[in-house]
Amino acid sequence: MAAEKYKWSFYSLGGVTRVNIQSGQDIAHLGELDMKLWTALSCPTTGLEFNQKFLSLMDTDKDGKIKTKEVVAASKYVTGALKDPNVLVNVKDTLSLSDLNTENELGKRLADTISLIKDGTDTSITGSNVADYMAKLNAMTFEVAAKDVIVPPYGADTDAVAAAYNALDAKVKDYFMRCKLLVFNGDCSSVIDTSVTSLGNFSAGDLSAHITDIAAMPLAKPQTSMLLPSVENVNPVWKEQYKAVVDLALASDNKATAYGEKQWEQVGANLSAYFSAVEAQNSGAQNELIAKRDAQLASAKELDEFICLYTYLYDFIRNYVVFSDFYSRDDSQQAVFQAGKLFIDQRCCELCVRVSDLGKHADMAKLSGMFLIYCHCWSYTGTEQMDIVAVLTEGDVKDLRAGKNAVFIDRDGKDWYATVTNIVDNPVSIRQAFWSPYRKFGRWCSEKINKMAADRENKVSENMTAAASGDASKKQQVFDVAKFAGIFAAVGLAIGSLGSFLDKLVDKCLLLHWWQFLIIFAVILLLISGPSMFIAWGKLRKRDLGPVLNANGWAINARVLVNVRFGHTLTSLAKYPKLDLKNIGAADPYAKKKSSFWPWFFAILIVLVAAFAAMYFLGYFSEWINF
Repeated sequence: MAAEKYKWSFYSLGGVTRVNIQSGQDIAHLGELDMKLWTALSCPTTGLEFNQKFLSLMDTDKDGKIKTKEVVAASKYVTGALKDPNVLVNVKDTLSLSDLNTENELGKRLADTISLIKDGTDTSITGSNVADYMAKLNAMTFEVAAKDVIVPPYGADTDAVAAAYNALDAKVKDYFMRCKLLVFNGDCSSVIDTSVTSLGNFSAGDLSAHITDIAAMPLAKPQTSMLLPSVENVNPVWKEQYKAVVDLALASDNKATAYGEKQWEQVGANLSAYFSAVEAQNSGAQNELIAKRDAQLASAKELDEFICLYTYLYDFIRNYVVFSDFYSRDDSQQAVFQAGKLFIDQRCCELCVRVSDLGKHADMAKLSGMFLIYCHCWSYTGTEQMDIVAVLTEGDVKDLRAGKNAVFIDRDGKDWYATVTNIVDNPVSIRQAFWSPYRKFGRWCSEKINKMAADRENKVSENMTAAASGDASKKQQVFDVAKFAGIFAAVGLAIGSLGSFLDKLVDKCLLLHWWQFLIIFAVILLLISGPSMFIAWGKLRKRDLGPVLNANGWAINARVLVNVRFGHTLTSLAKYPKLDLKNIGAADPYAKKKSSFWPWFFAILIVLVAAFAAMYFLGYFSEWINF
């Protein structure tokens, strides 16, 4: 029998249908959710306002992207170790033993680690507790206690014997080699022994100043007997160390008074065996302690990573699968891609996104249908820089242009200088779209007039320069009567045609009723502003944040609509209270004085009387007014 499919609940969010992730069971079954229903299929690990440790743990293949399979794997990993996955919905940075499923292998390991760290004093643990425990383990030093007693060969004097033996070993070996050469050839005694000549080189002076030279001489006079000399016959520089080895080691090993090469080597073998045994014992115990410490560190690291995933998983899923934090409009639960707020031109843009690649971003973000303000930001110290894009959803745009300065405040409350570098022009509101054609026409007229004035100014300047310099090529041409007569005739014909048209237009207008003028005026406005308003209405309905996020490396799988109603909440405008006009002069000595009522009254009265007289003489009131 096929397993029953998990039943998902859905709701409307941001104008589109979304799956509702509201319980731990939803998280546990996330792998069963159709991939086509996810809002995002991958997101970058950088440029997000989220716990960086969590993002690094989620990116298991370390490719800089968090993909759906990694989200599903993390969800199974965390929920499998919990008795009730619903604790993830209201989770805090605290993990309790009672929340762990000890029948699960991971849950049991985590429970054992918590018990070890807390030592039975508590049943819950935080990430900071684990971090403190790991710091103590890393700072641990090891004092090894001996398990089996190793008897030193020379008792309490073993260390002293070892120091003296190591200092003399090379000199003793040199002594036995000289003895062997003497046995080999008795004639070489004068060469291998200390010569009177060599002593004579410095015997005339202070011999205590030549300790180094004396120490370099042989240990003793070589003997064909191949025995170590007595203490009295040893080089005085080495006499103390030699006596220590003889009295503390050789005498204890051999009751004889003369010792050969084998007896000397036996002392060295005894010391080497002892210290090797001690080192091996210490090394084994230390390695055992280090291995135990490393195992505890590994367990603590596993617990630390689990607590991090356990703490932030639900928040991340809200920002990945459904984008619910983005539409919540709660400052404490902003979306992970919201970088902060941009204050510019008496407004605050709350939807700001970091930009990683300006060139790629501007091309793709145009498809969003939103009014975008790109800014380059740098910290007040000047050491940090970044680029952002702010979405403008309210207010006028006539004063916004590249080069305008602003202030950006990030999610941590840090202030940044900001300068507008680029603007993607799209409708902000229906009202702004209504006035847009007139503003464009006015801007076009202003540009044309300014250009004509500049051209005329340049021409006059050139003529004056030519006249002053006497350059014939720059002089004005002789007035051509025939040419200008034709021009004047054409202009007169045009003016006559225009006058005829206006005359006919006035005649037609005189036949209209007053209310028909209002209709004509409304139709003209509709013809001019209607297309702009219709285009704006279409774009405002379809504003989509998806292209902006896609340009930042996201793989957006669904529309992230920013409709008119939601857009109003993303940009706030400056609002001033109404002032008391009676007392404003006292506060502001330069304020405009309040106008008297009577001048306005008489002006309006004259306009109304004139309009009434004009309409009367034109016959508009002849049907219902009879004088």
